[in-house]
Amino acid sequence: MPRFSVAEARRWGDQFVQFLRDTGREQESRRDTLRSVYTQEFRGRTDTRIPSFSCILYALKVTQRAHVHGESVHFKKDKRRVVVADQYRRPRTNAETTASASVSGQQPASTPRVPQSRAKKWAELIRGKHGVEIVSEHDQGNGKIRFSVVLGKPRTVTLLVQNHGAEAVMLRRCQALQRRRELFFEDEQGVTQRQSLLLHPGSTYPIQVRCLTTCNGYFHTVLLFEFTKEPDKPFSIGRHIAAVAESQLAKDLGPTVPFQPYRASLQRPITSVIEDGIPPDRCLKNDLEREIPLGNYQYPKNLKDTILLGPNANTGSRWAAMLSLLEAPLQAGNYQRKFQLLLHLEEIQMEVDIRRYDMQDVPMVQDKGLLVLDVPGVAENRPSVLRGDHLFAHLSSERDRSPLVQYKGYVYSVELEKVKLGFSSKLQKKFVNNLKFDVTFTFRRLPLQVQHRAAALAMQRGLSSLLFPTASCHKSLFTGDFQPRWFDRKLQENEEQCRAVTQIVTGMSRPAPYLIFGPPGTGKTVTIVEAIKQVWTCFKDARILACAPSGSASDLLCQRLIKDIAPRYIYRLIGSSRNYQEVPPDIRPCCNWDDGQSCYVYPSKEQLGRYRILITTLVTAGRSEDLGGSPPPAVGGPGAALHLDCEGSPAGARRGGGAEEDGWQAMREGEGKGGRTASRGRDAKAASLHLSPRLVSANFPPGYFSHVFIDECSHAIEPESVIAIAGLLTVMDPETNPNGGQLVLAGDPQQLGPVLRSPLAIEHGLGTSLLERLMLHNPLYKKSSVGYDPQFVTKLLWNYRSHEAILRIPNELFYDSELKACESIELDVRSLYCNWDELPKKGFPIIFHGVCGEDCREGTSPSFFNTAEIDMLVRYLKKLLQSRGKGGCPTVSPKEVGIISPYRKQVEKIRKAITSLDPTLRTLPDIKLLKVGSVEEFQGQERRVILISTVRSCSEYFHVDQTFKLGFLKNPKRLNVALTRAKALLIVVGNPAVLSKDQHWQRFLRYCKEEGGYTGYPYEDESAAEGGLAADLHALRLSD
Repeated sequence: MPRFSVAEARRWGDQFVQFLRDTGREQESRRDTLRSVYTQEFRGRTDTRIPSFSCILYALKVTQRAHVHGESVHFKKDKRRVVVADQYRRPRTNAETTASASVSGQQPASTPRVPQSRAKKWAELIRGKHGVEIVSEHDQGNGKIRFSVVLGKPRTVTLLVQNHGAEAVMLRRCQALQRRRELFFEDEQGVTQRQSLLLHPGSTYPIQVRCLTTCNGYFHTVLLFEFTKEPDKPFSIGRHIAAVAESQLAKDLGPTVPFQPYRASLQRPITSVIEDGIPPDRCLKNDLEREIPLGNYQYPKNLKDTILLGPNANTGSRWAAMLSLLEAPLQAGNYQRKFQLLLHLEEIQMEVDIRRYDMQDVPMVQDKGLLVLDVPGVAENRPSVLRGDHLFAHLSSERDRSPLVQYKGYVYSVELEKVKLGFSSKLQKKFVNNLKFDVTFTFRRLPLQVQHRAAALAMQRGLSSLLFPTASCHKSLFTGDFQPRWFDRKLQENEEQCRAVTQIVTGMSRPAPYLIFGPPGTGKTVTIVEAIKQVWTCFKDARILACAPSGSASDLLCQRLIKDIAPRYIYRLIGSSRNYQEVPPDIRPCCNWDDGQSCYVYPSKEQLGRYRILITTLVTAGRSEDLGGSPPPAVGGPGAALHLDCEGSPAGARRGGGAEEDGWQAMREGEGKGGRTASRGRDAKAASLHLSPRLVSANFPPGYFSHVFIDECSHAIEPESVIAIAGLLTVMDPETNPNGGQLVLAGDPQQLGPVLRSPLAIEHGLGTSLLERLMLHNPLYKKSSVGYDPQFVTKLLWNYRSHEAILRIPNELFYDSELKACESIELDVRSLYCNWDELPKKGFPIIFHGVCGEDCREGTSPSFFNTAEIDMLVRYLKKLLQSRGKGGCPTVSPKEVGIISPYRKQVEKIRKAITSLDPTLRTLPDIKLLKVGSVEEFQGQERRVILISTVRSCSEYFHVDQTFKLGFLKNPKRLNVALTRAKALLIVVGNPAVLSKDQHWQRFLRYCKEEGGYTGYPYEDESAAEGGLAADLHALRLSD
């Protein structure tokens, strides 16, 4: 046997201690238990010969890393140095950094802003010069003059041009840079008509600004005063003029506090010592074997250094090497390395983004041995916190100490916005009422780890022909023709659905995956369910794994399958922290809940073998223990991050409220970053424990699963989808696996995919799903002049959801005008609103109501809201819900109406308006059933009536929208999803001048105008509502 030095044994001991932390057992102190974990679990992770437990324990003891007292072992707490690396900061060269530091003496801001030079130029423009000042009683500061107006009543305000200098100056002219139909500028001497006026020292000259409007809104321009003074050069002074007409509701919804940009000290390193807390008891019975180990997959420290320093002289070679791998085409040879790097980049950015939820100077109260913390926003999963999670708290009075003692608190329960936490006895003993804490939230790495493992196993298990297919083996599973007995007889009338089912059952694409391209409302899930039923019927030895990224989608598969297949053949694996009461009652007979023990169970492989169909999420919302027994993961990114959603996808806040939305920060907050829902119902994806990885760790024998189906595949990043494949599906081989290896992917690459946080990972393809990558880059799945090859892909064409008029523009822009609205022989709800009195044109169930509103923000939230649009939405909503069948409007209940907005703050304000502020709506029965959410929350859903608020009324941040694909502008997929949720009536409220800058929105606007569906503020005069300050600066040639 080899002998180990103390240094070698200590290194293995350090790894074991880290293993205990990673699996949630760092508090374990019993020597026998630690020996058992080391021998049975830790040593089995490697084939390398490693020291015995006694050897590593001795090494840790003599190096002061552990204290041993008889049968008790206590490991010394590490001092951790925490540094975060924000990828949204532009990497700069040494020269640039030095120059910046010499000018400002500060580090670069951690969030992108409007370029500083533009702000400086604006400050220079509004500054008084040569003793000349522009003043007004309505001055708001920073050169902005703002006043309110009443509809239909003209109002005049006065600006005074004052010469406080010792010499006369010539006022050459006063002109508005952008003409507005509501704003008029007048004066006695004709200065506003290009007449010059000499201003003597001490004189004052008035300029009148008059506003008259018949529409509520925000009407603004820049007024430029041009002067000359001999012998000096001509000079100018500017003022931003804004008149606001708003209802009482809009006033009530206005900013409650001034906007303050987020200023986290992200670059300050923190050295801390962790005092572990007391975790809650676990309620889980796990008999499923663990035969394939799960590594840590920690990112290398030098990768974070590379990001922090950028492509400067010290890291130039590392930066170039990183970019070389990122920019290389994905292929079998670099599959693991590239996805490993992309996932590392995502994790590094997640460390930054979770800091947005830091809380300072907050109190806690005691409750039966636990401490209770108020967490505003937790009810909407910002951040999401579930039982078994943990956070860190330290005394506010000690925040500047080093090392900083941080107390780890485990979540016992969440009730509304109160979180009950288990901390160590040390904190409990020193706790007194009104003690203030700083709180830091965390995410867990398990989802990232299992995706790393999936990428590694993919090539180890020979999945190249599945992930990079080149041809079919042309081997059918049938000797004759496939002549099915259709479970859903309606499919017989749909040629594309029948073709897809036939191709899947016969298996003619193998080893290549079969793709179902399902545009909105075309019956994609119906098709995949029918295919599963046919496979189950035709092949008695088939074993099927059916997956989806979210719990609700997985539940739906189960609900539809048990209509024709007895529950004894189906097993629905659900994550352990999902509230059992939220599981649909009809699928409970076939899910993994044990009534006797009142907990979820994970059966052994032998027990699972009794079922022919297993249904699970790729990442579940159940927060069970990890594969080694640790507490569940935490969050959204492609594996963990802010818990933005529910039982499902790990990638980003995706499907959470709004992501994707709030300027540069939306991508990072996970707002809606979230399509399924950030509701407290925890259904869709709140936490994230992979059940597919549990199956992988169990190490099923090759060929065990003959078919793997992944519904909503385009919602998942590729490593997430591969979780359900690598280690579970064996590639079809004519000799060794002739009847298996069928992979079926269903989704729509034209709809929203996963929302991620790392801009580098986004730019280099982590957000591209497996389905989308195959359709974009693999010749087998590309569309030819005659369409798609039916042996490998079927595009569903018949839309069962939307009125033909609503479908037309998405069909044209995203689906090659191939979709067809399916005619209904029954009462067609799609035509119910064609005679509504509020329609600008009867028979055309679309309204685009132009509103010239204002982009507002408040507090530290970067999210935008627009009160003028909310006011208009509320007006339409009241007319709909109070119609009672009159005016050509059928009675509609709140649950049949949905309101979509791409910004979290707008969603919040709309909810407040309809449930609290509006006296009519708040008293309506079931008004709380009316769903208001982000585009991501509505993906996969439909409503009879959809109202959309686009929010943005200025183009100042267009460059940010384009870079990060935020909001509606510059993100065509978000537009596609929003427009295709409506069945019978679509109402869009927005600023036409701003939206028309985007080619897709411009097409939709032109369509509404041509068909007579446009109303509200005129938009032919695009300059009227264009762009705000950015456009004004551009007109002055002051923008960058």
